[in-house]
Amino acid sequence: MTTSPAPAATRTAVVVSQVVTRRRDVTYDVRAEQAAVAVTVEFRDGTRAESLLVLDPDALASLLVQLERATVQRNKTRWAPE
Repeated sequence: MTTSPAPAATRTAVVVSQVVTRRRDVTYDVRAEQAAVAVTVEFRDGTRAESLLVLDPDALASLLVQLERATVQRNKTRWAPE
């Protein structure tokens, strides 16, 4: 007797509209050498899910540099004469 494989589960694409921070302190796990940022994932259908953005040391350092650049750019435009 032969058996056929089970049919593949049907999946519906879920589209993310944005991911936003939940305004909580970033945590750092010394043993795992990872930082975790609490985020909310917002989907186009209006639903949301809470999650974590986990950053290894290289990703954390890269994000720090990018955030510093964004802050400098924001400050330049905020205080620029009109």
